[in-house]
Order: sequence, then structure tokens, then C-alpha cells
Amino acid sequence: MGTPRIDDAGGVRTITLDRPEVRNALTLDDLAAVTDAVRDRPPDVRAIVITGAGDRAFSAGMHVQTFLDTPPHGGRDLIAAVGECTGAVRLAPVPTIAVVRGYCLGAAFEIALACDLRVATPDARFGLPEVLLGIPSVVDAALLHHHVGLSMAKEMVLTGASYAVEQLPGLVNRVAVADDLQVVTSELLTTLLSLTPEVIAAQKALFETWLNDGLQAGIDRSLDTFGDVFALPVTRAVIADYRANRTAPRPPQA
Repeated sequence: MGTPRIDDAGGVRTITLDRPEVRNALTLDDLAAVTDAVRDRPPDVRAIVITGAGDRAFSAGMHVQTFLDTPPHGGRDLIAAVGECTGAVRLAPVPTIAVVRGYCLGAAFEIALACDLRVATPDARFGLPEVLLGIPSVVDAALLHHHVGLSMAKEMVLTGASYAVEQLPGLVNRVAVADDLQVVTSELLTTLLSLTPEVIAAQKALFETWLNDGLQAGIDRSLDTFGDVFALPVTRAVIADYRANRTAPRPPQA
């Protein structure tokens, strides 16, 4: 137990935050390990799952000792490491899924927000408790209002409280009891892995444009991206296969 575990199987890289004795609290080394695992993935890895060891937490966020060990002038470097990690997750050209059991707080919640999809148990709890330490929530906390609305995002950030899944409609894509988490996650992965890597990467890049550049710029970029992806041989093959399957004779009914 310590730095995150990395496991590759079936085109999926699973990153497990692995410090369950402290609810998978994160260190700077953990953030660097996650960043490297996302960026330096083998070519055959086509999706990434991030989860936490044990059933108590995805992660309680940054270990408080990390804050205590950082000198006053080192705050920007510390939070830059968080931003480097969440940015790697958000900008990865492959789909990313956070699988959450128990607490998902602080920097770990920002990692989950940076993921494309979230699967959680009914007892999962999400929060940004930084204000309780006298520091602001930053980096990918900026995504929160897109998921839960501005009013709830302000409540979460300004109070530092944690909230159950049922209080945050729109945040989680699938809710499943612990025994079904793997099945539900596998179903999502099956769909994602059935698509071409090229179209997934293009679509993810467009989400970034839509978030950052405004409506018209997003539309204009969409036109160029569509044209580029449409011209790819793999896209032409997928379209041809789709048409062939749709027009194939149906077997006679009994």
C-alpha cells in the first residue's frame, strides 16, 4: 500500500489510489504517479479507470500533512501539481471513468470531475472541504457548476460540506451497489471501446473547445473536426460496416 497501483488489461488501464488506512489520502508523489500513468500509457490502452482501494473512500483528498510540510511560499507549486494531474486526466485523448465508493473529497473530487464519466455507490459522498482549512477550492473545481448548477456549486465550495449522490443530480452517470460496480463500469467500457479511438479523441477535444471558447468558436471548430475525422479511412470503414449491418436481410420470424 502506498503509491497508486497501475493495472492494464483488455485495453483498459486501472489506476487504484492505494492508501486505504488513511482513506487513500493523496501525496505529491501520488499525484505525479497518476499524471504519469495517464500520459505515459501504452498504445493499446484505450480507456482509463481511476478508483480507490477499499470500501471507505475513493480518496479523502490531499493528506493534511502535505499542507503542513509545504512552506508558505510553496503553495503555488503544490496546487500546480494538482492542476497537472487533473489536467492530464481531463485532456487525455481516451475516455476516463472515476469509480467511487465512500468519500471523494478535495483534490480527489477534482480528479473525479476531470474524468469523463463517474460511477458511484449510493453511499458515496462528494465534497470540497478546502475552505475548512482556510484555502480556496481551485483548478478543476471550476467544472463543478457545469454538473450540479451554480447555486449548489457555491454551497459546496463555500461551506466545505460533503453531499450524498442523491443530493447532486447530474454529477454521477451510473449509481450501483458495490457488488455491481464492476459490471456497470464494464458495460460503459464495452460501449466506449467499440468506438474508434480517433472519434473519441476528436470528440473530447471538442468538449474542451465548447467549454473554453464560446458558442460560435465551438461550432466553427466542430466543422473542421468533423471534416478531418470524416476523411479518415477508419471512419469510412465504420460507416460502411454500419450500413451493411443495417441493410442485411433479417432472419425469418418463427
